[in-house]
Amino acid sequence: MTGSSARRRILFSRETLLGLVAVLLLAAICVMLGFWQFGRYENRRDEAAVVHANYEAAPVALDQVIQDPKAPLSATDVWTPVTLHGSYCTDSECVLYVRNRQLSGVVGYWQLVPFQADDGTTLLVVRGWVPQEPDSSAPAQIAPVPDGELTITARLRTAEPVLDREPPPGQTHSVNPPQSAGLMGLPDQGLVTGAFGELAAEDPAAERPASLPSPDTSLGPHLSYAFQWWIFALFFPAALIYRTRQLFRELAEDEERELASGAEQPEDASAAPRPPHDHDEEAEQGSSTTAALPRPSRRSTEHRPRRAIHARRRGQDEEEEDALIDQQAP
Repeated sequence: MTGSSARRRILFSRETLLGLVAVLLLAAICVMLGFWQFGRYENRRDEAAVVHANYEAAPVALDQVIQDPKAPLSATDVWTPVTLHGSYCTDSECVLYVRNRQLSGVVGYWQLVPFQADDGTTLLVVRGWVPQEPDSSAPAQIAPVPDGELTITARLRTAEPVLDREPPPGQTHSVNPPQSAGLMGLPDQGLVTGAFGELAAEDPAAERPASLPSPDTSLGPHLSYAFQWWIFALFFPAALIYRTRQLFRELAEDEERELASGAEQPEDASAAPRPPHDHDEEAEQGSSTTAALPRPSRRSTEHRPRRAIHARRRGQDEEEEDALIDQQAP
């Protein structure tokens, strides 16, 4: 198998294709999460810009911000201070306490009271925060609501959604003007339904619950989280490329080892033929050595003259001895 065909086999292998699908899926998820975090950052940035623009602005009349009491509050008008002249509803049924509201990490209540302006408009106003009784789900102390006419300055906030829960008597789970007005027994006529007010000042000044802190204008970690998700999206393609390069590198190393082993095989063979010149030199050395030794005479070995063997005639005594031996034999 050639190098190019092996590389194509790696690129189009089942593992590589499945890895590519997984990389595309994970990268897409990371990109989407990054845009989600970036969207949250943009929302926080816009909210902080509205707070900086409106929170410390000069108070204006309510009808300059909300012309129709039934209209929702614009997002650009949140935290706008408005001034109203009129009076609070001081009946016990008119005062509600909003549950599960924290101040400096302590759970308590918001005191919610309707304020009716001279023009008949009614705005629900949060006068401040009240702590909770240690052993019961009730306010620890009830700040009195001032009587008579006065002028208040309140910052407008968007109405909260309705929570489908049954609250205890005199309490509510959210500041939703239509729902809260129903709990107070107030008529809907002239009620501002899309917003409520957070008390900033009263004139004349009166005892009130603890003031609520200013809104948080920090942008949070959303922007950094967005960049982190986008960096994660780049990690998966980089990991796939790194893995493929590693496979190519291992393939190249295997090819180099095969070439090296093929080149070393003839040198290590024990039966390799010897060079011709070495054979000739040894033959010449052997012939010269043989020529220097004395050659044995062929005549001294193969053609050495042999002595002639002549038969000797037996004597009479020898014949008589042989005859005597023959007679004695059994």
